[in-house]
Amino acid sequence: MKINSERGAALPLVLIAVVLGAIVVPAFLGHIDSSIIGSGVYADAIYSEYASDAGVEHAIWRLTDGGLTSNLTYAGSMVNYSLAEAINGLTTNITVSNAWQTIASDNFNSGTWTGGTGWTDNWTHSGESVVTTSGTPYEGTNHLRLRSSTGLVSRSVDLSHQVDIHLRFWAKFNSLETWDTAICQVSSDGVNWSTVYTWDNSYSDNIYHFYDIDLSSYEMTSRFWIRFDSNMSSTGDYFYVDKLDIVWLLANPVTFAWDDFESGNWTGGAGWTDNWTHSGYSDVIWWSSPYEGWYHLRLRSSTGDVRRSVDLTQAGIVHLRFWAKVDSFESGDNAVCQVSANGTSWTTVYTWTRSHSDNTYHNYDISLASFPMTSRFWIRFDSNANNTNDYFYVDKIELVNLDTFGITVKAGDKVIKAKVLIDDGVVTILSWYYV
Repeated sequence: MKINSERGAALPLVLIAVVLGAIVVPAFLGHIDSSIIGSGVYADAIYSEYASDAGVEHAIWRLTDGGLTSNLTYAGSMVNYSLAEAINGLTTNITVSNAWQTIASDNFNSGTWTGGTGWTDNWTHSGESVVTTSGTPYEGTNHLRLRSSTGLVSRSVDLSHQVDIHLRFWAKFNSLETWDTAICQVSSDGVNWSTVYTWDNSYSDNIYHFYDIDLSSYEMTSRFWIRFDSNMSSTGDYFYVDKLDIVWLLANPVTFAWDDFESGNWTGGAGWTDNWTHSGYSDVIWWSSPYEGWYHLRLRSSTGDVRRSVDLTQAGIVHLRFWAKVDSFESGDNAVCQVSANGTSWTTVYTWTRSHSDNTYHNYDISLASFPMTSRFWIRFDSNANNTNDYFYVDKIELVNLDTFGITVKAGDKVIKAKVLIDDGVVTILSWYYV
């Protein structure tokens, strides 16, 4: 596969300016609409290249003035469409994504080896490997489990027209002894394998953790393989995988504010406009198994309430991310996460009830794109439980900015992949690849 980082050099219809190595497309794109499709027939030798260029320009116009961002409000959201008219006799297909574009995924909730989307074939599996409901999946009903020294699974995906690819998944270990390991490997040909991650008994906490593996240094082929292999001493040693995807990663999130409660008090973290406001049965504690580190937040009864504000006036698409768990909720008990642009009018963005009461930490990612970004934007956690033996815990809170979009355009045999950053109607092209 040949990749040329053109960085916008082939934008035939758009006035461009080079600023600090990036391409800035001014907001006059708002004056361009689908009429760019009628740009005519170019030289025969570059039909597909210019059709693809026009597709990128159309996507940029839709992102700035065409209302496309309203359909891309959360990380990983994606819109597919085709230009209404052929260019140079070619159909131009366009995909626009927010933060990342999913190439292939499997959450194992099909309960089979054929689930997920985007793969070239089903999972190949052997030995002590199974898709199972036992062992508490990260989310949903099923996950992948490998045991003993024989558990092995692999699957292939077409990455021949891809760049900046990342393999992401959740994994956990249970009951490993010294010398027990599991590995994640990748291969461009299904024959020669490279180990990209190794787990040993130091990971044996039976808690799901997130892994993000950069594959950009490997050759992207039409049958690119991933596999998981267990090297453990018995069937009582377990390695689990859940919620796996392969993505074109557009940008790493920029953190505006965070708190992991490791300060052990209400003043920890960074990026906030003030400390936590807290009332009732609310504490930062070291017991009851924090998600990570030594401390986490605990709310109890019907009075536990905490809130904190952050300046988001310079933010783009903001996500609130955190870990939470519920313990001993009965019927009628609940806890809520709320947000407010003014500290007065609150909107509930998530509610936990008895159905969540498994005393296990889960990850939450909440888009705040529909809310106005103010200089004192508030987040709040509130418990509404019957007594002090009903517990709601929160750990590792962060507010992150995700405002990079990916544009993939295919016309004929030409594929263009562009990363664009939008700020006040100005589009900065971060990268521009012909693949």
